[in-house]
Amino acid sequence: MINRRTSLATLFYIMALLLPAVRPPATVAGQVQREDNNLRITAVNTGEFPTVGVRVLTTTAGSAPIADLTRLVVRENGVPIPDATAATTPVGIDLALVIDANPDLLLFDDRSGLSRRDKLAAGIAHYAEQFMDPVGLDRVSVIVPDETGEGATFLIQDATQPGEVAAAVNAYAPLPPRVTPLQAMLTTAIDHLAAGDEGRFRAILLYTDGARLDRQLDYQPLIEAAQAANIPIYAAVLGADASAEEIANVSRLVSPTNGLYVHMPEPEAADPIYAIFQAQGRQAELTYQSALRQSGTHNVSVSLGNARDTVPFELTLTAPQVTIDAPPETVRRAGSAVDTPLTLLQPAVLPLTVRVIWPDGRSGSLAEVDFRVDDVPQPLSALPPLDNEGVMSLRWDISNLDAGDYRLEVEIVDALGFRAAAVPVDITIEVARPVPPTPTPAPTRVPLSNVAQQAAGGLPWPALLAAVVIAGVIMVFALWRRRRDKKPVVADAPMPRIIPAAGPPPGDHVAVLEWQDDSGSPGDQIVLVAADVAFGSDPDAVDVVIDDPGVSRLHARVRRAANNEFWLYDEGSIAGTFLNYERLGLAPRLLQHNDVIQFGRVTLRFRLELPGSPGDW
Repeated sequence: MINRRTSLATLFYIMALLLPAVRPPATVAGQVQREDNNLRITAVNTGEFPTVGVRVLTTTAGSAPIADLTRLVVRENGVPIPDATAATTPVGIDLALVIDANPDLLLFDDRSGLSRRDKLAAGIAHYAEQFMDPVGLDRVSVIVPDETGEGATFLIQDATQPGEVAAAVNAYAPLPPRVTPLQAMLTTAIDHLAAGDEGRFRAILLYTDGARLDRQLDYQPLIEAAQAANIPIYAAVLGADASAEEIANVSRLVSPTNGLYVHMPEPEAADPIYAIFQAQGRQAELTYQSALRQSGTHNVSVSLGNARDTVPFELTLTAPQVTIDAPPETVRRAGSAVDTPLTLLQPAVLPLTVRVIWPDGRSGSLAEVDFRVDDVPQPLSALPPLDNEGVMSLRWDISNLDAGDYRLEVEIVDALGFRAAAVPVDITIEVARPVPPTPTPAPTRVPLSNVAQQAAGGLPWPALLAAVVIAGVIMVFALWRRRRDKKPVVADAPMPRIIPAAGPPPGDHVAVLEWQDDSGSPGDQIVLVAADVAFGSDPDAVDVVIDDPGVSRLHARVRRAANNEFWLYDEGSIAGTFLNYERLGLAPRLLQHNDVIQFGRVTLRFRLELPGSPGDW
């Protein structure tokens, strides 16, 4: 028969075993959790206005993030935004790991050969390697008892690299005090996290066996301080087993702050808590297109059911500023011939650089660009894009523009409807073509005197007819005398042959014109020393006088260019200037070695000779 004491002991043992089974359903490790959701706006970004980004830290049971972001509702100045989009963005967390380094930390609970301290170090290293942000957004601190055993100290503070955390914990060799100063250690953790960034998720994870917490801690001040700073406290219960008393001790600290506890007999057992830390490193971000068009203080709110947070934000909207980078004041359009058409002059397009900045610091976009020249709109095939520096390129078509002064104006309208105009820029276009030959001016007709007019007007028509007959006889006689005195020309005299212009040998040379007789043989030479040599019959108007009836008073000229090229120009002669037996028009022609030039009945050959060595090469 079982005695009363044995029966009571057995009953209490069975109740202890069934205690986890009779607890209400829980999220992690069986502890009771609050089911209410909470959220907090941590940032409002207007840098890309009118696009606004609202960053939100959400929490549900165990301070895990809310998974379904589609239920979040955004309002701007109380007006719901129906088309807000939800995503997550990495921001990192602030985490304090508190190690209850009491004497039991060095115990061996199983035959694995690992003490509780070894499993603790392996668990923290596992978190650092598998769950910390790899680019350094997370900040992790580890707090242990100080050397006196009466206070707290940082084993490592705000470490951002996983290797730092793992190395610090693996190197930790505790000298356990009789009683761990957990009150001071947890207070240090709360104070350190509360002084950090409120826009990040902040949490404390206590590694403890939980057996002595009710005798070591003053719970209420710790809970109130953690709640005021929105810092949940988590716990990992060390050891092979977790008693009901140990679980009750950690639950008194975890549940009021919306944290979680796990039993951690092995390093990976704390992964559910580590997963929450990793998920909270990415916060929800709601993006929408704002309808605001006025500067000032505005409100944005985010709600989920009964949970809502509202924050004010300042908005400064100003019109953009637009400037035209100073182009050259003078643009020279050039052609290769005297008759080059306007549309073929180069350049035909002038690139312009326009800069747009927003003084309020936002990066805006353009809705309209108006480019005008002398108040005439210039066509744009498409809206010119802005690069990251706010630079826009325009192409001004000047192919049909002649010489003159032009005023350039650029006006823009940004996406918010603000209009801005650049200071106008004035540009002068010059047109350059080769200089055409100077035509010989026609003789000015001298009017008859009044007396002569009266005399002519008073003569009867028989007298006028007689005067005309006499003048005709005189002209016929003059022509007969001229033909009689003229040297006979042999009809079959050979024309000067054109020698191919193979080019002179290398070296310095001079240009000469050789007189050719009727047989085409060379004669005297004219050395072209001056840069401009004029030919004609008027000694007062030319450099080389040619006494021939077919030569005008100013007939032609040869000019030497800066690159030592020689050009033949006709000066509007009556009989014309011929180059290689082809009549030269108003456009000049480049002279080549051995070219044949004709002025009236005079024939010259253009040659390039070495100084002091005339004759053929």
